[in-house]
Amino acid sequence: MKDNKPLSGGEEMILVEVAPRDIDFFNKLLEGYDNLALVTTLDARLGQLALWVAKHAKKDVLAILKCLPVPVHVLEARG
Repeated sequence: MKDNKPLSGGEEMILVEVAPRDIDFFNKLLEGYDNLALVTTLDARLGQLALWVAKHAKKDVLAILKCLPVPVHVLEARG
């Protein structure tokens, strides 16, 4: 996975993988959490997504990912 833009200090990035057919549904699910994360598709063919979150929200987002009705594999959480 290639490196994305440098983080500014106020944001965190979580790299995840979902089934490609679930990308749109996954994005809508996170929108339902009051846009707690900004979802960017890195590779639609592989279902790889970047979630941009505020530092204070990272723990909540990671907890939410475990409860979604679609399988989500966290590849990396950094910030």
